[in-house]
Amino acid sequence: MRSRVVATCMIAAVVSMATAAACDFEPVKKQIDNVLDQDQEKGARFRKEVAEGSDSLAVLGRLVSEDMREKIDVCRFYAAEYLARRGFPPAH
Repeated sequence: MRSRVVATCMIAAVVSMATAAACDFEPVKKQIDNVLDQDQEKGARFRKEVAEGSDSLAVLGRLVSEDMREKIDVCRFYAAEYLARRGFPPAH
């Protein structure tokens, strides 16, 4: 009986952590669009560094706030896919 309670608690903890780390892509997408389309200075810097061979996600991370950098990291897969669709595939 005790082992079932412990197992249930462990499963609940794992589910809780996974939910907390879930990707909310909409604000990340808005930030990417802002850098690429709205902020001319950041957009120019982003395009220049990516054209020189820098990784698009790394460059984006340097151009945004710490809070947004963490959100981008959580949504890394979706952000990379979106940047690729926008014409900025990841560096290889």
